[in-house]
Amino acid sequence: MKNFKIGKEIVELLKTGDSVTSYVGNKIFPLIANATTTFPFIVYRRNYYTPANNKDWENEKCGIEIVVASTKYEESVNIADAVSEALNHKTTEHIEDIKITNANEDFYENTFVQRINIEVTIK
Repeated sequence: MKNFKIGKEIVELLKTGDSVTSYVGNKIFPLIANATTTFPFIVYRRNYYTPANNKDWENEKCGIEIVVASTKYEESVNIADAVSEALNHKTTEHIEDIKITNANEDFYENTFVQRINIEVTIK
């Protein structure tokens, strides 16, 4: 799997189990949420790609930013925690590992925002 399709795998992991979907349902969007989307929701984007290989080994890393948006602070934190549980150190057929590399929060236009940066090692 190449980095361009890694978002699909991340969404599938987020939808596995009830934790994340109990908050946002199917409201997980690439790049931007639909204009009519209600809170809370998640938006994700790929923000870097690093190929690495030599004659014996090939490895790709892809950075993804996941943004949780909610009108309630505690709900935004709970969703971010559920995202962390759904992704941190998970593996799939195409993903070797997922690591959370950074997290921060903000308040913008009456919305509490939790940003979670992950690094995905692709098989």
